[in-house]
Amino acid sequence: MIKTKKIVISAVVFICVYTLLLLPQLNVNRVYAGFLAETGSFVFKHFPGDGYVNLKTQTGKGKNDLALFISRTDWMEGTKIKGVTANKASDRIGYLITAFFLSLALATPLPWKRKLFVVLGGFVLITLFVLLKFYIIILYAYTQVDWFGLYQESAQKERIGFWYSNFAAPATYGYSFAVILWLALSIGRKQWNSLSNAMAGYFYPKS
Repeated sequence: MIKTKKIVISAVVFICVYTLLLLPQLNVNRVYAGFLAETGSFVFKHFPGDGYVNLKTQTGKGKNDLALFISRTDWMEGTKIKGVTANKASDRIGYLITAFFLSLALATPLPWKRKLFVVLGGFVLITLFVLLKFYIIILYAYTQVDWFGLYQESAQKERIGFWYSNFAAPATYGYSFAVILWLALSIGRKQWNSLSNAMAGYFYPKS
């Protein structure tokens, strides 16, 4: 069993790390916003369906620190470039759940080599999750501009709206994914076996 002292230490480390990552004075969220803008622009630049996407960081917009520009690929040639810009918050899209996961990973009492694997591997996987959310957010943005002529079929718009409302927009699923990912990467085979045996003993007690 995990000793109470270890649990208390881990809880204190989690609170301290999470607090530090959220402090505006450290500007870690601004660094993440730049990372998300560059990564998103690279991944989504040539968007499916002849779309074009560009992301930039911006100041003076409060929490909406990302400028999402969407257009069509064939409209990006020559001088008559046209499109639409929407303000998005990197905190809500990905930073808060990423900071939450990293705090959990750093607070977990693991050997440093295993902890490094959890932190780096988990960061990659949670970034992929964030990019999936962002993909749906961009799809939804296209459905809101009918003169683009992209993603305007009624069934298509309804399907995109469903995934936006039930997956991309709510913050709850991000935290749930972070916890599941943390458990999957942090708990080794020995701990899983112990947990399975404990659960089996609970649900199927020996007579």
